Amino acid sequence: MSVVADCIKSVKKQTHSEVEHIVIDGCSIDGTLSVLHQQKKNFSAFISEPDKGIYDALNKGITRATGDAIGLLHADDMFANNKVLSLVSKIFEINPEIDVIIGNAVLFDPCNSNIIKRIVRSNRFKPWMLRFGFMPAHTATFIRRSVFKKVGIYRNDYESASDFEFFVRLFWIYRVRCCYINQTLVHMRIGGKSTSGIKSYLKSSSEILHILREHRFYSNKLFVLSRLPIKWINNWMFCLWNSRIRRKF
Repeated sequence: MSVVADCIKSVKKQTHSEVEHIVIDGCSIDGTLSVLHQQKKNFSAFISEPDKGIYDALNKGITRATGDAIGLLHADDMFANNKVLSLVSKIFEINPEIDVIIGNAVLFDPCNSNIIKRIVRSNRFKPWMLRFGFMPAHTATFIRRSVFKKVGIYRNDYESASDFEFFVRLFWIYRVRCCYINQTLVHMRIGGKSTSGIKSYLKSSSEILHILREHRFYSNKLFVLSRLPIKWINNWMFCLWNSRIRRKF
């Protein structure tokens, strides 16, 4: 089964009764489009056309959404289980004052979904961590549609850090009311523009620092660059802990 088929299947299996699945494709040429056409009867809306990049595609989906809350899945992501949307919906329903719900994300090996590389625990996130370039798991974030009308959508002038810029607006400029839940909501294949090598890391770091300065959120190069060794240490500790657990059992 292809990567995008896994993503579609994880949405289709959700037990929540009201799911609006909007699929945006940028005229893929890798076989993705064929899979999408086969599955389009399962979509609420399907658009395949040239775009200006990933954030432009996200904006197309957001502006077409009609539901009360919006969540984002990239083609190589999957919901952690079939009750994720039911859980998110219930939390929003019983907490009308909450604008954003954020959970954890598991990052696994792109060739083997049984090999966990890292866990992003968003319940540990605090807005001051943005100063160092840290942010919650993007696709484990669910936002009321009304919030986008206030905060705005993603900007297209950043290549790999527009999601970070959006979170700065969300948590620093507008200080939305957020609920952090210590549960895994999304499984993600490790990789992406901002995490695919030193060159992309330096590029994203430059964008992050520019964003923080633009929004007058104090930071510096040392703060932002320190996030990579911190991630390395956390990954090393996770791998060590994981190997001990395996030996135990």
